[in-house]
Amino acid sequence: MSTRTADEIRADRTAALGRALTALLAVTAYALAWIVKRSWRRLLPVYWVAAELALAWVAGPLGLSWQSVGIVALAIAATAAGWRARSRTVRLWRAAIAVVLGGYAVVTVAAGGADAMAAHPALTIAVPALLGAVLGWPWWHHLRHRAPEQAPAPVLVPAPADVLDPLTAHWQRRWEHEVIAAKVCEGTNLVQAVEPRPFVTEALVRLTPGTKPGPLFKSGPDVEVALDLNEGAVGWRSTGKRAWVRVIMVERSYIADGVPWTGPTYAGGRLELARFTDGSPGHWVVSRPGAGVVGGLVVGSIGTGKSRALGALIANLLDAGIQIAVGDPQNGQSLPAWKDAVEYHSGAEKTALLVRRVHAETMRRSKLLADAGVDNFDENDPRVKALGLRIFGVIVDECQLVLIPNTPIVALAEQAAETMRKTGVFLILATQLPQMRSLGGSIRLRDALVSGNALVLRLSNRGSGSTILPDDFVGDPFALQPEIDGKTTAGMGYLRTGVRVGMLARVPHLDEAAAAAAAPRIPVRWSVPEIDPTSKIVLLGQRSPDTKATAASGVGSAVDKLRAAFGAGRKASTTVVEQVAPATPAEWVLACLRRGPASAQALLDRPDCPVEQSQLYALLGRLKDSGRITPPAQRGGPFTIAG
Repeated sequence: MSTRTADEIRADRTAALGRALTALLAVTAYALAWIVKRSWRRLLPVYWVAAELALAWVAGPLGLSWQSVGIVALAIAATAAGWRARSRTVRLWRAAIAVVLGGYAVVTVAAGGADAMAAHPALTIAVPALLGAVLGWPWWHHLRHRAPEQAPAPVLVPAPADVLDPLTAHWQRRWEHEVIAAKVCEGTNLVQAVEPRPFVTEALVRLTPGTKPGPLFKSGPDVEVALDLNEGAVGWRSTGKRAWVRVIMVERSYIADGVPWTGPTYAGGRLELARFTDGSPGHWVVSRPGAGVVGGLVVGSIGTGKSRALGALIANLLDAGIQIAVGDPQNGQSLPAWKDAVEYHSGAEKTALLVRRVHAETMRRSKLLADAGVDNFDENDPRVKALGLRIFGVIVDECQLVLIPNTPIVALAEQAAETMRKTGVFLILATQLPQMRSLGGSIRLRDALVSGNALVLRLSNRGSGSTILPDDFVGDPFALQPEIDGKTTAGMGYLRTGVRVGMLARVPHLDEAAAAAAAPRIPVRWSVPEIDPTSKIVLLGQRSPDTKATAASGVGSAVDKLRAAFGAGRKASTTVVEQVAPATPAEWVLACLRRGPASAQALLDRPDCPVEQSQLYALLGRLKDSGRITPPAQRGGPFTIAG
């Protein structure tokens, strides 16, 4: 029997320990790899516990006291509580984990740090590991990854099939060789084509990175030329996904011979006011679920079917039980068939009073609904029914005769249009002239109306100044002719609502007298009295003129009366000099130019301009030839007084 020395025994034991540690390390690495492969989330409790053990272990060599470790633990807990998370519960749970493990680190350091961990491994190592696993598992699986409540299903555009059908292949070739080759719709690829109706093709177009859909929507006329299609035969539709849009191509229009009237179509807060060239309905939106009511704007030159469109709109609204009031500044010449069917206000003065009363009605409803706790108007809400409020629409035809620029009534119309959505009152304005002056020069009023609906029929005059059309309007109503192939285009234009853009539509033929006779009579129930014609216009947030006059006169108190009796504080009278208006248009132009240089457009946009556009240009020419004014250096520049 051989005898081994103590050194040999220690060497053998060290070698055996090394082999055991190597095997343990290999098994641990394999287990960790398997866990990571299966679910890396299970390692998170190990990370938290490892951080606590490392903090307790290095506190001794680094010379950290238990107070310093406590400060570090509190900082970690504060960070965990304040860091952005899915909810407040997640942050609190995260802070609780940091407090528990941080507290164990403080206790371990206070008990001796590494020495305490070596002497009592069960308390200083096993217990924190158990707590980390218990606290970490529910936090990760039940708090961070709980399913969202009632998450809406994503709307996805179905990907085209790999195998192309003959229709798609046909339109792919035409799109590539006739459209893209003509430098139209560059950056697009046609990937799918279907034929929902005879002579109508809907194609799904994919946009390459960097291609914007906005300019694409305005390329309808160019696509029509490239494909040799009729005017208004191409339209665009958004799919809700930026990289995909649909293009509609019509080879035979459904509106060329007119659209027959088949009766009211109001349903679900919208009605069919027009029919697009591909045969699909064009809806006018009256109300949106949870968003209140919206108004609109109708524009069209003389003889374009504007009255027919308003008649179809009124017939649908009355059939839906909606209260309607009509304002006609032309003394009964606008919408004469509907005088006995709706509340009719004839004349410019009565129409102006109607606008003022609508403003008062909107403000009154806003206060009533706010006091009742109603955020958005819903006619079926029991609180709204208890107040006796119903949807109320106001239509003002030839609004340019009432909305005079730089007058208080324009500000009233602005406030009514901007606040009507939640009160159940909507305003619809109609005009012949596509100028901002038709709306009193108010861009805010235009934007408030066209954000709901905009029907733009054929326009014959672009007018002067800024246009009434929306900035993102798609279509060219100025290019429409009075007749196409011997058929009138009355009622034909562009309806801007929803996701349909850039396609012609047509209002159905309507016998207004017969429709008005068959329409139900819906009396209007106002919540405010009639407006006194002699009263002053007071805007919301301003003091009444009578109140201002009383405050200025100083008769509101006994002291003021006493001072007035003895003449104290009496101011000297001020002489009022009456300003005489220029007698002739030439003197008016010269008076304007004496105040400062002005262009012809600036003179024409003034509300007191006494002449029309052609007369103003002729007058400026005569003044220039006589040497009284100096023409501009470039076209469109300002005129100045000569000398």
